[in-house]
Amino acid sequence: MAIVYWGADGSGDGVGSVHAAFVKWIRAQGDADLIINGGDVYGDGTPEQFEMFRQAMDGNLSDICETPGNHDWRTRATSPATGQIPAGYEAFWKRFQPPASRQPIDATKRGGARYEHVIDLDGWRLIFLDTGPCEDIDAWPTGDTSRVTWLREALNRPGRAKIVCAHHSRLSRGKHGDIDQVETVWTTLFDETGAPRAALTIGGHDHNVSIYKPRPRDVSRGAVDLSKGIHVMVNGAGGRGHDVGFRGTTPDVFFEEEQYCLTRLTLGATASAEIEILSFGKKKDPPGDVAPALLHRLSIQV
Repeated sequence: MAIVYWGADGSGDGVGSVHAAFVKWIRAQGDADLIINGGDVYGDGTPEQFEMFRQAMDGNLSDICETPGNHDWRTRATSPATGQIPAGYEAFWKRFQPPASRQPIDATKRGGARYEHVIDLDGWRLIFLDTGPCEDIDAWPTGDTSRVTWLREALNRPGRAKIVCAHHSRLSRGKHGDIDQVETVWTTLFDETGAPRAALTIGGHDHNVSIYKPRPRDVSRGAVDLSKGIHVMVNGAGGRGHDVGFRGTTPDVFFEEEQYCLTRLTLGATASAEIEILSFGKKKDPPGDVAPALLHRLSIQV
């Protein structure tokens, strides 16, 4: 059994102490195999804001990785060696390469491919993608088809005990809504017959929690049985302010927009997973030192 925590959209400048409260509580449990920051060190991913992020993690990044968000990409820079990258993100995580963190940088690659990697835990594979610039610059894979090949290879192992982690989600309900710019990510998660090769995608970006029934390769067809589709989850309720206005696909399993939320995934060796949404209180109220409340539990067996 492995325990993984996910929080997104709640670190850096102007986001209060929510993410720090998440991490303090997680570390008190003593059970985390991995803590994922699902992207966005506010407001622009600068070195100073990443230092705030480090302090919120109590200076300890040994169990943490981060899939880049659109705010992390606001410090864009280009060089012949790296291509276009989020400079603040790159500089920060270069300081804390494994084992100082769980976030590798592959210096042999260019652009966002440098940050894409897998972590295998107790029979499950977590696949981390960089979708940070997909809305502002170009849709994933930003012109680099080798990233599609890499994703196919990362999925190329028996079974569906795989979770794809990225800041942007194909389905979402909120200020941003459904993200068409990750359509290539989504369709690559199915084989040539349309059979799913993963169990779940998890993202942030919209500052709420949305959980969807499994969707097929053509998401416009709506919900299908888990044998034919992939669950979609969004949790960007990590501390950034409440967004006004909603668009995108309405969640058909669970939706929460008023509370700060952390996701806990309990991954079993028998290709089972239990996903829990934990509330740390309503937005605009600082989180206290009390145990979070369980809002929703989803069980998956693939």
